[in-house]
Amino acid sequence: MAGISLSMSCPNCGGAVSIGEGARYASCQYCNAMLAVQGDDGVRRITFKSKVTRVEAVEAVRRWWRGGFKARDLKRRGQITESFPIYVPFWRLNARAAGWVCGYKNVQRNKRTERVPLEKMIVRDFDWSHVACDPGDIGIEHLRNFEGEAVLHDEGDIPTFEVTTSRSDATAQGMQQVMSEAVAYTGVPHITFQDVHVFPKDLSVIFYPVWVVRYTYSERTYFATVDGVTGMILSGRAPGDNLWRSLAMSAGMAAGGIGVSFCGWLAIVGGGSKETIGAAIVGLIVCLGIVGGAFTFFRYGSEMTTGDIKGGYNLFNSTSDAVTEEGDLGGLTPELKVRAR
Repeated sequence: MAGISLSMSCPNCGGAVSIGEGARYASCQYCNAMLAVQGDDGVRRITFKSKVTRVEAVEAVRRWWRGGFKARDLKRRGQITESFPIYVPFWRLNARAAGWVCGYKNVQRNKRTERVPLEKMIVRDFDWSHVACDPGDIGIEHLRNFEGEAVLHDEGDIPTFEVTTSRSDATAQGMQQVMSEAVAYTGVPHITFQDVHVFPKDLSVIFYPVWVVRYTYSERTYFATVDGVTGMILSGRAPGDNLWRSLAMSAGMAAGGIGVSFCGWLAIVGGGSKETIGAAIVGLIVCLGIVGGAFTFFRYGSEMTTGDIKGGYNLFNSTSDAVTEEGDLGGLTPELKVRAR
């Protein structure tokens, strides 16, 4: 069966342009202008099927209790109070970044610094995602998985968060994030010129299944969220272990004090040479970093957090938007092009 064909006028020269069904781009045969086609029906809405049961979600949380620096008796004293599934909407933008980034890098050669010019070309697809509503305190701001089984969603079946951010804001934010990620991907340390363009290919809303599991410990309420497709922990709060906090504080302060004393002794006995002073300064910075890390763990380690939750102690906390790379385009750039002038 032949597809539907639509005729419209070119906004550049006014000539007739024929567009096939499902086409996103078209070219005017009179002025050779490239045109992007966008309908008025809004964005594509996709709902992923939840493949994790209530029992599996609770077991995933219990396994999560046993890892990290959480309270040692959490798996014994923790009590699951409730668990329920929800659908959280996420914006997903698939875009292509293409352009050039020029700059230089500093190279040490024969006790002197040389400035090596660099010129890098990038043609690459990126996926950006961000939550499309106010998720409250569940601590999920972006998607980590873009694969799942799409199903028809019954609005009354599982509680669903409504989309509260606009399409234009999501597109602008996503293109800006993809632009930053594309420039950073080139790896030019010092940028003097860049001409990178972002071309949005597809924008959709993904309703993603999430299990929320709440539990109590020492008469305090905590929670964790479980990915409804992969069964992985997305975010959560858990009580910390006071013994680990005390040991970290004691060991950190002791190591820092001994290290600072050794650096001072090294600077004195070294005769004031540049090598010994430099080594003493580097050692002092390392010792101060150890002391700072130990104090941070002691100060915020009473509550361990995972995911995009703010507060508590989270070594791998990441609150920025997620941008993932799809890989270079076949036939165009098998690898990042690098040219040193």
